[in-house]
Amino acid sequence: MSKDSQYIILNSQMQVIGVTDINGATPFSADLITRQIADTDNTTDVSDGVENYNTNNDPNANSKNWNHTGEITVAEGYPDSYKIVANNYLMYWDSSAQHYYVMYISQETDAGTDASGRHVNTYQLENVLITSMNDYIPLKQTLTDADAETAFTKLFTDSNWKLDFQAKSALLSTTTFDGTTNAMNYLQTMLQAYDVEMDAYAELSSNGDIKNLVIQIVDQLGTDTHHWVADYGNNNVLGITRTTVYSNVVTKLHVLNSNGNSIADVNNGKDYLVNDEANQAYNPNWKHGTYLEGTVTFPTVLNHSALKSLGQRQLDLFSHPRTSYEVTPSANFKPGLGDNIRGTDRKMVPELVIDARAISVATSKADYTQDLVQFGEFVTLHPVTPSYIQSLFDRMDSKMEGLIEDVKNGTKVAVIHLVTPTGANWTMAEDSKTVIAKVFVDSVNLNAYLSPSAFIWQKTDPVTGVHDTDWEAKHANDGAQITLDDGDVGTITCKIDGEFLKAEAEIVIEENYTQVWSYNFKNSFKDPWGEGIYKAPQYVHIDEDNGFLIFSSGYDNDAKNTKQRGATSDTKYHRFKLDGTYMDSMVLQGGGHGSSFGYQAINGNPQLWTTIQTEKDGDFLGCVNYQPNTVVKLGDKSVVNMCPLKNFKRISVDFEHGWVLAIAASDGSVEITSMDNVTSGNWTPSYKFNTSDYDFKQRVGTYEDGMHELQSNDIYFPYIFINAGNFNNEDPRLSICINVVTESLVFRHTDTTTMLPDPLIINPDIDSKMPFEPETIGYYHNGGKPYLLQGFDYHRTNDTGSGTSDSLATLWKTDLTIRDDSSDVTATDETANDDTADGADSVDEGGDTE
Repeated sequence: MSKDSQYIILNSQMQVIGVTDINGATPFSADLITRQIADTDNTTDVSDGVENYNTNNDPNANSKNWNHTGEITVAEGYPDSYKIVANNYLMYWDSSAQHYYVMYISQETDAGTDASGRHVNTYQLENVLITSMNDYIPLKQTLTDADAETAFTKLFTDSNWKLDFQAKSALLSTTTFDGTTNAMNYLQTMLQAYDVEMDAYAELSSNGDIKNLVIQIVDQLGTDTHHWVADYGNNNVLGITRTTVYSNVVTKLHVLNSNGNSIADVNNGKDYLVNDEANQAYNPNWKHGTYLEGTVTFPTVLNHSALKSLGQRQLDLFSHPRTSYEVTPSANFKPGLGDNIRGTDRKMVPELVIDARAISVATSKADYTQDLVQFGEFVTLHPVTPSYIQSLFDRMDSKMEGLIEDVKNGTKVAVIHLVTPTGANWTMAEDSKTVIAKVFVDSVNLNAYLSPSAFIWQKTDPVTGVHDTDWEAKHANDGAQITLDDGDVGTITCKIDGEFLKAEAEIVIEENYTQVWSYNFKNSFKDPWGEGIYKAPQYVHIDEDNGFLIFSSGYDNDAKNTKQRGATSDTKYHRFKLDGTYMDSMVLQGGGHGSSFGYQAINGNPQLWTTIQTEKDGDFLGCVNYQPNTVVKLGDKSVVNMCPLKNFKRISVDFEHGWVLAIAASDGSVEITSMDNVTSGNWTPSYKFNTSDYDFKQRVGTYEDGMHELQSNDIYFPYIFINAGNFNNEDPRLSICINVVTESLVFRHTDTTTMLPDPLIINPDIDSKMPFEPETIGYYHNGGKPYLLQGFDYHRTNDTGSGTSDSLATLWKTDLTIRDDSSDVTATDETANDDTADGADSVDEGGDTE
């Protein structure tokens, strides 16, 4: 029997008492389990003005509606039939979600007899979370401007569920538990308020008993890597049904604020906006001059130009029908809930070519033909065109100048999100609290384009509204991040002075490349063990003070009779003088591919920080002094085990500021922690995100459009630097810089052969057999004249004129310009931020924290 063909029977105490299996002693039939994250009717009300756009830039967070129900039919007279009764449970394995789910048997119905004459019953099922949350009433309390983690933690306090909170939602919401309403009602409301999604499953112990019931909160379930393609006529889809809802289409939108003022004075005397093209398409009476009308109110936007801009965004969202799709999959089409799916049906009229998420998945173990996937416009659908995959930088590059001007002249409003990375509530162990202001316009993070003087922090008494001027003066030049003391009691807000919105980001890559080192793989250098140095340098650190560089390469072959190789993936390090003279080498067993490492010189001697893989004891962050011409074996006492790691990570260290960066190439997760944490034996991240948040989807396995092969990384706090590009030229070569504090993209640079002043590089765009692969990336402060070090492997035409080529590893410097904001003066004119109709204030206040 297979767990994919069975349901495990649990008694009312959730103890295993039997099993029903398609092919077993107690068979079942007509099972169908449905899981959903959103409704498909797409009936969001246009009148709800969306100022603080959620992460998907669409108010369809209001369509979130989690549910997990099902039914199953079992005949009587089999060995375990009598155990399947109302008030017991069925537990099943979902292969797409990779979880066990516990379903409460809520109802039993007599369904007559089957073909063999046996009496059959049909049972209604619901996820046990629904049962327990309907029966649980949270304690009476009010959570004012609470973040998502605080709210969900409070909701599940005293429940029998273990909360696994993984969401990054920066939204705040006020929730009042009235002491009489059940928790399920609040749960659904909070999923909408914080624009997050959830799963509820069971963790089993080694003996098969339930160890924990887990409620998982994430920003988005599933994957957006387009690994499912629903292609009608290509053997994985049996049918596609399209449902289009026209009832909420609006083609004429009246735009107001809470004072009843309209946009007429900035819109040619009209208080409304129209979409004539949509009106002709969706309004059958358009020839009579009518429109499909609606009204939207933005309560807090007083600037009329900004009001118009937001109204246009709202009209864009509702001037077309909402569409959903039902897909009848074949046996080999198993998308998970929330997965991003591309669907095609060339014969449908109009032709179906869409990109959407699976918002409901129905599965049957007994009959896969009953499986059904619904995917649709829970987030706005994007037509699949040749230009569909665009980099975030391309979008910013083409729009940033216009966005900045629009904010300055008041035609667009920027929204501030105040984020407390360690939660909004103080704990006994905390004597300070960090608050970060993130500024968005049209969903683009503008922090990289704001001078620190743009951030005006204010503290007022929550009762009298009186300003604490001493506190405000203390924090006048703190920029986007402030630190509150435990005595800071009051209402904290942040305003933005648009005069300090810059035309350039805080760091600019100059592209004035100069080569500082080149290594020809045809050279005759050999290491102390007699092996040629022919592997590509995966990561390089230049130690200009001591006159050498050190690089790492993967080591996967053992020189004769040396027994250098360890039980796991090893690294070789090689040192060269800056004039190209070979010095020495070291083998580090367990060091991995060598894609990045931390480096510092102690008394002129190199010290390396890197992940060490062991065969039995897991991975750890190790520190080892460079030992020339030595094999440093696993377990060697010279390797200091500083702290355990959950998996293999690519390490970079900022020794100047005391931060350690780790990126997992397996999934693109990024974590930054302090050196103090590491040296005390703890890996406790202060900052966490994923490269995919910056349109950098880490390649795992087979390459697909839009993916990137992570190469190396570096950190100079608060900035991290990442590069990407596959040796076989499948994905664009990228270098990006991210401010981890404000989570803003500082630059996104596409690396090409033409940017390097080497006319003999063989361009892979012309000859695809020749690679152009990024390797190392590193930030060098260089005494206040910073540069970016980048390594590239490529083929170069042999300058002997023979027509042959050499394979080279090269290092290049390019200057980085740090924007100089020293001449900025923090604004003290309190009228500079008034929301007036003349466009003086182009940025809304941020939410407050108390």
